[in-house]
Parts: sequence; C-alpha cells; structure tokens
Amino acid sequence: MDKKIRSILSPYEKYILNTRIDEGFFFLFESLNRFIDSIEMYIYISENPAFVLDNIYRIISLSGKCKILNIKNVTIIRNPKNQKVVFVFKEKKLTLNYDILLQSNIEILHYILLNTDTILSLEMLAALFKGSKLSHIMLNSKDFLEEAMKKDTDIDKLIYIYLTIITVKVGGNFNRAILFQKKGDTYEVTRAFGFVNEKEAHEVWEGLEETNYDFKKIIKDYKPKEYFSSLEKKIKYFKLREDEMKDYKLFKEFLDLGIAVQIPVSILPHKLIHEIDILGECAICPLRTENKDFGFVLVDNRYNHQSISREQIYTLDYFSKHMVVLWENKLFIDALKFEAEKDFLTGFYNRRSLDKYIESLTLSRKNNIGIAMIDLDDFKQINDTYGHGKGDKVIKVFSDIVFKNIRKEDKAFRYGGDEFVLIFEMIDEENLFGILNRINYLFKKITGFSFSSGSTICKDSSNIYDCFKKVDELLYEVKRTSKGRINIK
Repeated sequence: MDKKIRSILSPYEKYILNTRIDEGFFFLFESLNRFIDSIEMYIYISENPAFVLDNIYRIISLSGKCKILNIKNVTIIRNPKNQKVVFVFKEKKLTLNYDILLQSNIEILHYILLNTDTILSLEMLAALFKGSKLSHIMLNSKDFLEEAMKKDTDIDKLIYIYLTIITVKVGGNFNRAILFQKKGDTYEVTRAFGFVNEKEAHEVWEGLEETNYDFKKIIKDYKPKEYFSSLEKKIKYFKLREDEMKDYKLFKEFLDLGIAVQIPVSILPHKLIHEIDILGECAICPLRTENKDFGFVLVDNRYNHQSISREQIYTLDYFSKHMVVLWENKLFIDALKFEAEKDFLTGFYNRRSLDKYIESLTLSRKNNIGIAMIDLDDFKQINDTYGHGKGDKVIKVFSDIVFKNIRKEDKAFRYGGDEFVLIFEMIDEENLFGILNRINYLFKKITGFSFSSGSTICKDSSNIYDCFKKVDELLYEVKRTSKGRINIK
C-alpha cells in the first residue's frame, strides 16, 4: 500500500485494525500468489467510517497481508449505498457492489467464482481443494498426536506412527519413508516404510484399497518387530558417514536448512542413490531440536512416479516438527524410568537400558564422562571347562566387585554374555584408570581370572556415540594383542 492510499485511509485506520480477517480468504489469496502477480483493486468508500461495510474493511485489511492484492485507488463517496470494490485482473473487471458486500463470506466467494476470469476461478477452486485436503490431514494429526503421547508408546512405536502418517493417503501419501538416525558422525538407516519393488507396491496398495485400511487400523495393528517393511529388511543398517557427504555440499546445505525440502537425486551421495534405489527426485527433512540432532527422513514417490507436491512437503514438515518434540520428550521419560530394566544375575542395567541411556546422554550436555567397555578374558573356556554354573558365579563375583568400587551416580550395564559397560560421571583419566585397575586386581585375586578393557573420557556428551566406537576399538586392540590389560586413551 503506497503512501497516498495510506493517507486517504488514515481516518479509517482504527476500524481496519479492529477487523477480523477470515483465515479461509487469506489462505485462498495466498495460494494464488504462485500463479498471479497482481490483482488491482479500486475501492469506493463512505466518507463516514461508521457507515463503511465490514466486508470493505476486511478487503482493505486483507490487501495489507496478501501481496497480490494491490489497491490502486480509493474514492470517498457520500452515499453509503454506492460503496463498492472493483477487482481488475488481465483487464477484466469484477465489481462487488453494496448488496453483494452485505452478504456472507461464502456468498461473496460464490459470486466471485461465477463471475471472475475463468483461469482465476479455476486456480481458486484448486486452492480450495488443496485447503480441504490439508484440513483433512490436520484432522488426522489429532489421531497421530493422541497415539504418540500415550504412556505405553515407546520410541520404536513412535517412529512407526510417524512413518505411517507420512506414507498413508490421509497423511503425506509418500511411497517410501526412510529414517536415517544420527549416531556420532554417522547417519544409519534404523527404520523404513516401503517396498523393494514396484510389483510388491501395487499388490499391497490394491489389498489396502479392498480392505479400506486406514491410519487408525494400521496403528492399532502395531506389534514390535525386527523389520517394519520389506524395504527396511533390505537397507537396514546402511550407513552414511559425515565425511562421505563433504563432496555433496548442496545436500548438506539442504539438511542444514532445518525444513522439509524437495531435492533432485543428482545432489545426493552416489552411495545413497545406489543403495536406496532413488530415481528423479526425493524429499528430505532434518529431525532436529535445539538440544539434539536425531538425523533425517528421506521420502519419495518411487513406485507411482508422481511428482512430489507442495502439500506433501508441507505435511512432511508439519509431522516432522511434532515428531522431534515427542521423541525428545520420550527420551527424557525413558531416562527417568530405565532404572527398572536390570539384568537378573548381575543387578546391572540391561542392553536395552544402555541404548536408552546413551540416547539420553546426547541431550544431557554433560562433560568428562568416563566410558569403559569390559570383556571377561577366556570366559568361553570357563563355561566349557567348568560349566555354565561356574560361569554365572564368576559373573556374579565380578558384578559384586563393581558395585563396591563405583559411585552411586555411576552406571553399570550388561552388554552381552561376558561383556559389560561402565559409565562414570565427571571423572578424569587418572581416576578412571584407578577404579578399573582396582576392580581387575580384586577380580583376579578372588576368581583367578581377569578382564580386558577399552576406556576413554568423553569430553562432550553430544559426541557419546563416537566415544563408544572408540572404546570398542580400544578393547579390540587389547584382545588382539594381549589380555588382562586396561587400554585407556
């Protein structure tokens, strides 16, 4: 709105500011922004602000928010019944006279659709259709949020619900959705929805059409399982390291945008294109909060060969934003309740608890975390020679010694049969070595056996996955060269 128009309308400013715009009209004209540069408006308004029709104030207010609505002139008139608004698009005029402006929003819209330029009318109908689809998706978001926020919904089920809503017809309607979870400096495929080929895709879709399989039904049928889909079975554990992405700057830049975006396959790492079998285009959406980078999701329409629509991108972004908040909250809750998940023999936390605890540490912003991965030396030989009963007694002695030598805030986990992980809070290398050395000394003194350990100090909890990788390598180094030694770096 230029200064001249603003000056003419200054006596009406209070009324314009107090006018409530119908969000439907705003959405409608904003949607036309892609196809239309400008719609000119000529406004004939009563000299008395109190006699101006509410719909004229709404149109003026709407023009200040929608770029395509351009007020070219304002004419002040004496007779309120001569008020009108004239729209001009491609030299064609559409007049909303006094009687029409007295009508409801729906009636005015009906009049516009019947009397405006054909192209403009069709674009408006397309925008209304899009709005209807999006509103239907938003209604389904209620089911998504209700199910995701249930107490018994763990992180795996949450991921299942998320991948479902972005692939079902009443949601994102993508053919495939692949979750790349961030673990240290690596993105790893942990879950995926989709099919291994086009034949399977169409067979499944036909079956779903026949059974009228909807979102609620899919969620109700959720059961914990190793693979969510045949696609996941094929590509699970595929890894993409950050250093492999250095030569693909555009891909990295799109990830850093923090929003869902449609991208050409040409900017993806070749390794990713080949493994996932991507053609033409796909979309990615980072899964990130202020505290944590969970990774990203990659989606496409691989098997129906349809272009990715703006509505699909919007839906992907919308549900992904909800997903990361829910995921982060689940991690905090898991960190509080994992206390109950302990190994019966040792009293240590179990492997599942370790996975949860590691994830919670990535959000904790803690420093100087001591990590020790321990492997009992020649344990198989103990079981083979003396039996499993003896092996269990050795493990019980080991766990008792550990509990007597670690602090209350430290954590002990049974990682495997004869493998253990100890995590120490706020500790330096000297004290970590001292504790591990004392445990090993007492263990050997009581049982005659020893253990090997790979250990390190994690300076920043956000790098916890990298540190775990490091201690695993340090332990392997000890087992390969010698035994009974604590390898700490």
